[in-house]
Amino acid sequence: MAKAFLKKAIDPFAYLFWKTQISVLRACPPMCGVVSKYSLGAANSPKVWMKTLLQLTAGMPRAVFEHARNQRKGRVVLARVTFLVTTHCTLNCDKCLSYIPDIKHYQNMPLNKMAQALRNLLAGVDFIYAFIFSGGEAFLHPDLDQIIRLCADSNKIGDISIQSNGTMIPGEKVLTALRETKTLVKISNYPNVQPHVEELKRVLADNGIRYTHDSGTFWNDSGAFGQRQEGSEERRFGICVQQLCMPCFNGKLHRCATAAILMEEGRIPDCRDEYVDLRTAGPAEIRAQWGALMKKRSLTACSYCQGMTYKTPRIPVAVQRARK
Repeated sequence: MAKAFLKKAIDPFAYLFWKTQISVLRACPPMCGVVSKYSLGAANSPKVWMKTLLQLTAGMPRAVFEHARNQRKGRVVLARVTFLVTTHCTLNCDKCLSYIPDIKHYQNMPLNKMAQALRNLLAGVDFIYAFIFSGGEAFLHPDLDQIIRLCADSNKIGDISIQSNGTMIPGEKVLTALRETKTLVKISNYPNVQPHVEELKRVLADNGIRYTHDSGTFWNDSGAFGQRQEGSEERRFGICVQQLCMPCFNGKLHRCATAAILMEEGRIPDCRDEYVDLRTAGPAEIRAQWGALMKKRSLTACSYCQGMTYKTPRIPVAVQRARK
């Protein structure tokens, strides 16, 4: 009883804290870039937490200065963009954030379509602080090395990284591209399904490739695929960290990965005002559409998702379903 009362009493303060930090990261893209760069170093160790906090504090003045300069010059900058390059995966995780076990059509995004979307995006914005390749398992894409090099050749992209589940070792072409472009590999921490993760880390180290091994020990349960979660959509969206991932899937730039997957799978309507179509939009259209999208206080997908907030139930990571 006392625990429930205390939880209810502190809820307004927790909500305000989450709302404030997400608003700051959304409004100040350089700060989100600093967080993306250092936050993966945090672990269940007071010493590492303190080091991470000092790194974030040290990066804050520069981020604020860059933000002021961007605003003064009228520059359109994005904190981060996540390219979903494939829906193929080596795992079959229950409660997968990308709903990989639930989708009907698995695909590798064609290189020419990804390149066109990337060129149009870069024509419409002035800078992207963090560019992330994800999936599924990104290392399964046959042309990953080429799209990495396309990003590295642009002076409008800051840090480049790849999210991997740590279950496979990339081929020589990809290793060469990672090394030559100084791309960071972010390895998720799924202890029960990563029998070769130490070998992967050794291969990356031997090739001079930077990597981190995520310290995360739980997932957030966003709800069953396509199951309605109506009520308090605006409040939930306001404190959901998913709105900071900005995924590009099938040539469309969304605000959150759940919205992208649900829309592509036909679980929600094709809401044309909830993404930027990089396949057809010109630079001016991209700027205008992105500005309008960033002002939205909720998305259609919010009615089908519990979000990623302090209230979202926590579950074990990478629990495997039986293959269909």
